[in-house]
Amino acid sequence: MLYIFAGFPGKQLPIGTSSLNVGGLQVCIEEVEWLGLVEHEPTVQFRKEDGLLVYGNEETGGRGHDYHISDQCLRDGITWDWFPENWAFGNGVTFHTTSASLDYKTVVHGTDLDLDKYLAMYGTMRLADIELERRHIRHESWKKYEARWLPGTCPQENHIVHLTWVAMGHRLPTFAYERLRQIIEDAAQPMFPERYNSEKDKHFSASSEYDGRPALVRR
Repeated sequence: MLYIFAGFPGKQLPIGTSSLNVGGLQVCIEEVEWLGLVEHEPTVQFRKEDGLLVYGNEETGGRGHDYHISDQCLRDGITWDWFPENWAFGNGVTFHTTSASLDYKTVVHGTDLDLDKYLAMYGTMRLADIELERRHIRHESWKKYEARWLPGTCPQENHIVHLTWVAMGHRLPTFAYERLRQIIEDAAQPMFPERYNSEKDKHFSASSEYDGRPALVRR
């Protein structure tokens, strides 16, 4: 069973506040709050194939495993179709980040021409008579990325998407799922903090803020 949530533990807390990291969330699930058992076997990989969640390894395989996407993800516009074909979820607990950047060009208002091309076509003109605008370049990679979202929900500025997913060998009871959702999406405080390792970055780490700079990888 694969559970997908929006954000990560502590995302709603002030920047710099320490919250459970991947290892801490795993300990929370299995050892502290006893919510369930995470799939640890490294040869068992969860991935999307032919529209299904496939799990297994080269020897045993497996198809059509269950997945559940949180209501918050759906409200944000992220459904199962958001994940491209052959997307690998791996196993265990994963904090995932996808960054996306828009490309822009400056054109003369009402045309697709930049200033140099406009002047080359129409000759000498007073700059005061020319209105420029910054326009989003909708290249094919952006169109493919935007199509992954529910219509009208893809952010139209440089942005970053945070998701958390947990691969488990079983289905969580309702109370355990809701508690896990609260920890990840609502920044609920973990119970029994004394049971976690207090060493730096062992089970907790401080969250940071996306600076809005363009991503290096274009999707």
